[in-house]
Amino acid sequence: MHTDPRIKQDDQRKLTRVSIPDHPRVFDVHSDAVVGQLVNVSVEGMMLMSPSRISPGTLLQLRIPLKCCDRDIEIQVGVESLWCDDTDESGIFWTGFQIIDVSPEHLEIISTLVYD
Repeated sequence: MHTDPRIKQDDQRKLTRVSIPDHPRVFDVHSDAVVGQLVNVSVEGMMLMSPSRISPGTLLQLRIPLKCCDRDIEIQVGVESLWCDDTDESGIFWTGFQIIDVSPEHLEIISTLVYD
């Protein structure tokens, strides 16, 4: 088990991941419920912080409002939870996701966020 998922997972990552300012709220597409807040994103994954545990293997369709190129935009991604941790016992859970479904247009937006 990782002692600090925010550090250990970053150390193991091969792809560039960028922190997202203001940690926008992330919504479940089907229920419109807030799932958590976006901490960082790469072209293949993301990390959220949330008030409840999201078990590994959980599949979600997410709606994420972002700022990109001085515009307010919204993307949708299908994700699978890879890990979830609350190592500091603060009641905030850190969850790493793999992106498993995204449109080419929304992938281009993520790429712009990560590489620009």
